[in-house]
Amino acid sequence: MATEKIKEKRQIRKEQIFKVALEIFGNYGYRKATLEDIAQRLNMTKSSLYRYITDKQELYEQTVSFGLVQWRKNALKAIKGEADPLVQLKNYALAGLTYLDKDTDLKNILLKDPAIFPLNTKEDRFAHINREAMDIVKDILQRGVEKGCFRDMDIENTASFLYSVYVMFIIKSHVKSDFDSVDDMVSAGLETLLFGIVKA
Repeated sequence: MATEKIKEKRQIRKEQIFKVALEIFGNYGYRKATLEDIAQRLNMTKSSLYRYITDKQELYEQTVSFGLVQWRKNALKAIKGEADPLVQLKNYALAGLTYLDKDTDLKNILLKDPAIFPLNTKEDRFAHINREAMDIVKDILQRGVEKGCFRDMDIENTASFLYSVYVMFIIKSHVKSDFDSVDDMVSAGLETLLFGIVKA
């Protein structure tokens, strides 16, 4: 029981560290941010910080992972309790795409480090987290097929395609800032995806 409480306290402290580190890395970027900055903001010594991480690189990777997981959890909330797979798909996409408007620290990190979403999946440092996000899309598609809302399809490849489009939207709407309205672009994109461009 005591061990569980220690683990829980340690996890809470790590999350506090990640939240502060998100802000520092977001403001200064990986190179300029220092462990001293992060420790000072937490009222810790640098040596105390080393009880939770081995070096700055590990802290950065864990911090970005933490940010990406929070992003996914937020998108999951948008589909909780919704039974219609089509609405789930739309809500999941919109919640994911608009999340960075609220989490400016993670958005700033993405602006400074666009390689977080590499074009080549073999170079994806956060593949396990991105795979979990894609699994949610697969589950929505599978439910849609089972309920008869969606036609039979290759779930794996369709989910990969949709996730690639989603990442492109993120890059263009937040990292490159090409779109005036993400909501309008998502609505148009979903309409094209669902109904095509060929007149029946």
